[in-house]
Amino acid sequence: MNEKYQIDHKLKTAADYEAQGKNLHAIQLYSSIMEEYPDFDEVYFYLAELYEKMGNLEPAFSLLYSLLDKKPENNEVRLFLGQFLLRNAKWEEAIEILSLILPEENHIVSFFLGYSHFVLREYEMARINFQNYVSFNEQTELLYEADLYLAKIEIELGNFESALNYAKKTDTIYSNFWELNLIYSIIYYNLGMYAHAIVPVEKAIRLNPKEAVSYEWGGKIHLKLGDYLKAEKLFLKYIEQMDNVSSDIYAKLGEACLNASKTKDALTYFDVALKLDPENIFAKKGKENAVLILNKNKASDG
Repeated sequence: MNEKYQIDHKLKTAADYEAQGKNLHAIQLYSSIMEEYPDFDEVYFYLAELYEKMGNLEPAFSLLYSLLDKKPENNEVRLFLGQFLLRNAKWEEAIEILSLILPEENHIVSFFLGYSHFVLREYEMARINFQNYVSFNEQTELLYEADLYLAKIEIELGNFESALNYAKKTDTIYSNFWELNLIYSIIYYNLGMYAHAIVPVEKAIRLNPKEAVSYEWGGKIHLKLGDYLKAEKLFLKYIEQMDNVSSDIYAKLGEACLNASKTKDALTYFDVALKLDPENIFAKKGKENAVLILNKNKASDG
């Protein structure tokens, strides 16, 4: 029996154990392969993934870090560990591991680093890495995904014209993706192009009615355009789907109701906004206006 056949046979047996739910048997077999063939890296990967499947991450991390300690120059091992860390939301650790791989040697590293920094809200670093990935111009779906993240990053950094340019690059792939449509609506809103923002936000809602953030932006856009009843409806839909709603949203809902001549409702929402944030100047002013209108109405009725 040659070595490759022996390894393949044992791996198949271990995989069969996994399929039958006999995880301890599989662990024992993977461990025996590691002892017999210590330079066979894939068995470390299989065992780490089994630990992960079992929800036992500490031995998985320990196993992969020990392998990397033995083979610090092995980029395949480093990349696997980096991806394993990403998969388990260990963003800072993933950055530390992956940043030692030259992007020229493996382009996807720039994408992974960009994503990690994005999740950590380190937008400048995320932008550098995603731009680096895009510069390699590999015609895969990840290229369009990188442009989508760059659009989101530019929104966070307040660069809305640049965000628009990146968003447009993803149209061929993501035109029917709810998030791209939401991104367009956010960009147009921030550029003061409120009428342009309506179609994409409504499409975002249609494509994914369970995504609350689209209702929030829909409410903001219709409020700016003076369609107060539609704004009220969308803000209420947003609130209905969210556990924690900001003072700002209740203040905007109050403004929509005030302008729609629903003054008592407006006062209620301004009060909620102030309860959440007593320093909300917009809500304070709105409440004052609502009280003035109600007092005037009382005076005229009396």
